[in-house]
Amino acid sequence: MKHSNAKVGIIGGGLAGIYTAYLLQKNGISFQLLEAKPFLGGRIYGEVTQSDGYKVDLGPSWIFPHQHKIQQLVQTLGLKLVDQFNQGDALFQRNANETPQQVSGQAPPPMYRIAGGTTQLIETLAERIPSKHIALDTTVSKLEFDGECWGAYTSSMQDQECSRSLQFEHIVIAMPPRIAADKLTLSSIFASQLSPTDKPEINATSLEKLLHKFTSTPTWMSAQAKFVVIYKTPFWRERGLSGQAFSHVGPMVEIHDASHEDESGKSVYALFGFIGVPFPQRQQISTEAMNKACTAQLVALYGKDASEYLQTYIKDWGTDSLITSVLDQTQASSHPQIELRSEEAWLSQVKLHLATSEFAQSEAGYMEGAIIAAQNVVNQLVSDRF
Repeated sequence: MKHSNAKVGIIGGGLAGIYTAYLLQKNGISFQLLEAKPFLGGRIYGEVTQSDGYKVDLGPSWIFPHQHKIQQLVQTLGLKLVDQFNQGDALFQRNANETPQQVSGQAPPPMYRIAGGTTQLIETLAERIPSKHIALDTTVSKLEFDGECWGAYTSSMQDQECSRSLQFEHIVIAMPPRIAADKLTLSSIFASQLSPTDKPEINATSLEKLLHKFTSTPTWMSAQAKFVVIYKTPFWRERGLSGQAFSHVGPMVEIHDASHEDESGKSVYALFGFIGVPFPQRQQISTEAMNKACTAQLVALYGKDASEYLQTYIKDWGTDSLITSVLDQTQASSHPQIELRSEEAWLSQVKLHLATSEFAQSEAGYMEGAIIAAQNVVNQLVSDRF
């Protein structure tokens, strides 16, 4: 087994994983982050527009006023928060045979977005971490604990290696619980032969209970599909509309303004919508057909101006096997809640740490939850050092 020269192995390069790495770097604790995709971000993902290189958010974008930790991080990194645009009336589409109803006084609670797109958060964090500590295109298929150290068995497209093993003192799982249960199965997580009895013991009963909790924990919004459309002008604003719309017709059930305006005068005007068609039905619809249905719905809501778009984007998270499990594809979206107090002592003993948003004690599933979970893990690791 190859020693990685790093104390901590982080599995997963989403917000929780990259923030864990950032905090370990600040605290002088060695680490290696292993990410299966060719890029960082996990559920935070943006597509570059043709106009100015701005990345439209196709994953999470909202930060709420009570979520102070991520607001503090944005400020620390030198980024800016902007208010979600909600000035003007909303539209309500009751059925396809009625003209959409214009409703005043429907502004949502205050919400913020990161100027330049949420991917700015990932990119800025990554800039503060030496690239040698991040391995992209690296899949972890097996974890083994020998009573003292963890062996992480990986494969890498970049290195063209079938398999290799890296050794770490601590392992941080920074991937959705259901994906961890799917990708790191019972037979592959732990070695069948345990070390002497004076070393921490990993038994099948403890493991089964933990993996059952993983499997029972939904990944928030994981099977969601999002549609974004770019326009030359914000014609809805010019008509006194906020861009917010709700529909019983579909395919989008909720629509909002997704425009970007910076201090230099550059602007991207956009609307985005959550597609309400369940994943199994979406699988029967081509991307082209869904695109046409979404743009037709916008025309029905906003008139012919909505047909004169510059670009469209669809991101179906339900097709991402590193984000969405089969259970997430078939179950209604619900907030995650996982109780691990009975496993805390055991997890600490075997040096296994859980740092994705679904593991957070509060704000689970949100970006704030990812920050909370990562901070909790790093606090444990700093305490362990001393």
